[in-house]
Amino acid sequence: MHKYRNPATWSPIDQENGQSPRSLRRRNSALSWVPIISVAGSFVNGSDVAMAQAANPSFDCVKARTQDEIAICNDSRLTELDQAIAIGLGQISGDHKQSAISVARGTVKTRRSCGSNKLCIIDQQVNALQTLSELGSEVPIPPWVGNYRISLFKHRAEPTTNGLPQQVGQCTITRIASISTRFGEELRRPTDELNSSGTAITYSNKGYQVSYSFIDPIATSRIGDEVLLCLMSVPENCPAGDDRGKVYSATNLRSKGVWVLSDAQHMCGGA
Repeated sequence: MHKYRNPATWSPIDQENGQSPRSLRRRNSALSWVPIISVAGSFVNGSDVAMAQAANPSFDCVKARTQDEIAICNDSRLTELDQAIAIGLGQISGDHKQSAISVARGTVKTRRSCGSNKLCIIDQQVNALQTLSELGSEVPIPPWVGNYRISLFKHRAEPTTNGLPQQVGQCTITRIASISTRFGEELRRPTDELNSSGTAITYSNKGYQVSYSFIDPIATSRIGDEVLLCLMSVPENCPAGDDRGKVYSATNLRSKGVWVLSDAQHMCGGA
């Protein structure tokens, strides 16, 4: 199997610990997803292919009670992602496992707050897959995610947000205003990822995202491309006037490229 590596983002959990993607790679910090811990063992020794064909979520749908669980059980795409997360977790072993249980609870809480909002749920799932890939998971984000996010947006019940989304799960359509490195230079693929100048992108609605890593779907985007931008998480316990650390998911409507990034290089209260 080809090793999937997506250094595109660090999650809200990473930000709470003041860690950048580069520090995560150096220290191999443990992040993961908690509802699938109980079934992860079945993916370690079982057949990933067979489990994928079964397309069952990592929990018993008969016992599903929360809105997010019910939404996953009633949607084959969300079910597939839930299962992919379980497989990815099963591929991670050693000292990371126990740490993953404690840090993942915040991610579960965010998914719960999505209710039945499928766009919100899929964003949490994609972020979980990206986080697991930082720890060595070989499970990729399915290529259909971009198209499906756009489809969910078109058929959403919630109204489109004007300007930047202010609440988790809110989305808007904006355009790319600029693409560069973190330092405002021309974005080019680095010869050494550990020495990357990172990636930065701005939008016509004053939105901004940044990463310490080179983000391929941003590099292949164009100025003026329309982007579906959704707010995924908001930092908590921040000093007054400092709200850095909001995390947004983005889907390029032209290329269908997907990325999940913060609006700042540091968490609120940081440097």
